[in-house]
Parts: sequence; C-alpha cells; structure tokens
Amino acid sequence: MNKEKAVKVIARLEGTLIADLKSLKIIAEERSESASLQEKLPGAFNFLLLITGLIACETLGYYINKASEEGRSEENIKYFVSSSHFKQSAFKKSVYLNTLTSLRTNLVHVFGMTDLNLDGINTDIGLAVGGSKKPEMLREFGVVKINGVKFAELIIDGFMSIKSEVLAGNDSSTLIEIISDKKMI
Repeated sequence: MNKEKAVKVIARLEGTLIADLKSLKIIAEERSESASLQEKLPGAFNFLLLITGLIACETLGYYINKASEEGRSEENIKYFVSSSHFKQSAFKKSVYLNTLTSLRTNLVHVFGMTDLNLDGINTDIGLAVGGSKKPEMLREFGVVKINGVKFAELIIDGFMSIKSEVLAGNDSSTLIEIISDKKMI
C-alpha cells in the first residue's frame, strides 16, 4: 500500500512539475542558440526556468523529508538541494544554498531581482539560461550568474534518483514510507 501511494506521487510529479521543467529547459536552451527564436520569443525564460526549478526543489524537499511541513519553502529547498539525490554542485555550498532560498522568495513575491546579494559576498546576482556545458555559477563583470539550464538538469537528475529508489524499494523502504505519509499537494 505504501509503495503504491509513493509511486502515484512520483508519477504525478513526473507528469506535471518535472515535465514542465524539462520542457522549459529545452525551450530556454534552444532559444538561447537560435536568432529566429530570440526574435519570436523576446523573453529568455530565465525567470520562469529558475522559479519552476525552485518550486520543484521545494516540492521534492517536502516529499523526501519526514519532518517537513507544507509551506516551509526555505527548509524544503535546502533539504532537497542538500540531499544525496541532488548531485554535488556549487548550489550545495551554504552561501549559494542560502541565495537560492532568498531567490525563491524574491522571484515569487517581488517578481524580480531587487537588491538581492549573496550572503557575505559583495556582488549582484543575475539569472541566465547558460546551457548544459556551462558551469552552474559564473562570475562576470561583478555579477554572479545562475545557470538556469544546469540548475534544471540537477533537479531533474535528483528527481530521477528519487524515482529510481521508490521503484526499486518495497513498503518498508524509508523513502517510500516518508512519501506515502505525506498529503498529496
């Protein structure tokens, strides 16, 4: 029964949030490499890619953390990015992890990048599409640019790690028990 519910949660997330994140990643990356798409699509999709990625982190953190509660955005983002499911990257460093949680609040509630700085580092933050082959963070001209495509890839890989563990597990698996105890949101 537990595994059945956990598989249902994973399928629901994969069919909605993760599917949208994958689509946004493709659109953003293709647009960044095509002059004709840049003409047709004036926005670079960096805002949408980052906010959808942060929402995915928040949701996945909620489902894999036994102690997590709904509405604890910052805690859930930090939990997922710090988890073994999220590959080693610059985002795991505390200064960048704290910035991600601040970024989520800023993008959702302020709709932009107003006076957002890294903790303890005197620099501005920018959102960038970047690309798969570029680093997750890039410092240029005094601005730290967050690579939205790389961020999305890390989240998708993290989700696939969770999915793999759920599908391989049984009703007594810790992760399956945690996921099946959560309310479907």
